[in-house]
Amino acid sequence: MHQPAPQLRLSTANILTDIGWFAATFHVPLHQSLLPRRGHRRDKGTRVRIPGEESRLPFLGIRRDSILLVEPTQGDELIETSGSIGRTSSHQVGCLLPEGLLRGTLQVLVNVRVSDFLRQQPNLVVLRDCRLTGYGEPADSPKARKLRVALVNVGRISGVSEWENKTV
Repeated sequence: MHQPAPQLRLSTANILTDIGWFAATFHVPLHQSLLPRRGHRRDKGTRVRIPGEESRLPFLGIRRDSILLVEPTQGDELIETSGSIGRTSSHQVGCLLPEGLLRGTLQVLVNVRVSDFLRQQPNLVVLRDCRLTGYGEPADSPKARKLRVALVNVGRISGVSEWENKTV
């Protein structure tokens, strides 16, 4: 029996890869999170702007393992991770990326250590209220990039640490 195609919504995001920032539109099932589905190795973006190019590509398949970070650009984006549903506590963390230090707030289940939580995550974790700064720059640097939400590929970062508020 033929299943009808699901209704799709357009979801825009900026994506950080080894070659820089992409801007793309994704076609996501209506009530599904922007977070990629398990088992998929590629994400398909449309109207993609790649680094250094002015015109947009109509379509681009983006290898999932090339993604360092996804920044949803719509305020109403559905962002949920299976590991952080329930009673959680906030932890300030810093992620070491080739672009610099990403500081933000990670929600972790109560009574679970940050390191254990990260080890259990299959690919992307959600950080909120983030700042991406170059190494050696203060968090309030005018060059800092503010991100309301960042989906971080834990398999691609060099390291993660809890970060004291006073150093942020």
